[in-house]
Amino acid sequence: MAKPKLLGIEYAAKAAPVLEEWRRLAAQGTETEKRPTKAKLKSIATFETRARTNPLTAGDPVAKDRWPDVLLRDYGADIPNLFRFELAERWRGYYSLIGEPGGARIWVLYLWDHRTYSRQSEYSKR
Repeated sequence: MAKPKLLGIEYAAKAAPVLEEWRRLAAQGTETEKRPTKAKLKSIATFETRARTNPLTAGDPVAKDRWPDVLLRDYGADIPNLFRFELAERWRGYYSLIGEPGGARIWVLYLWDHRTYSRQSEYSKR
C-alpha cells in the first residue's frame, strides 16, 4: 500500500487534555513530576516524527475485535482504522488515519496509562 500524503497530526477530545497536562507539568511541575513528563513528551515527539515519515508504520494496527468499547461512545462509528503506539512510562496511545481531500490526517484519539489501557482494551481479560 502506498504511503498517504499526511496533512497533519491532531489530538482529539480525549487526548488533547492529557497532552496539555504533560506540557504544563514539564514547564511548571515539581522536579519529580518533570522527569517522567519530559520522557512522555519526548516519546510523543518521536511518534510524530515516525508518523510524518510513514503514518501506516508509526504504530501497530489493532484488529477491530480488539477496539476499546469506549471508542464508539467517544467518537462514533465513523472511525475507519485504529493503530496503537507505545510511549514512555508505560503509556499507550491510539490513533486513526482519516482520509480527507488531498491526503490523510492522523487523529490521536487516546493517551492512556498502562492500567487504563489494559482495562479499556480488555487485554487483561483475554
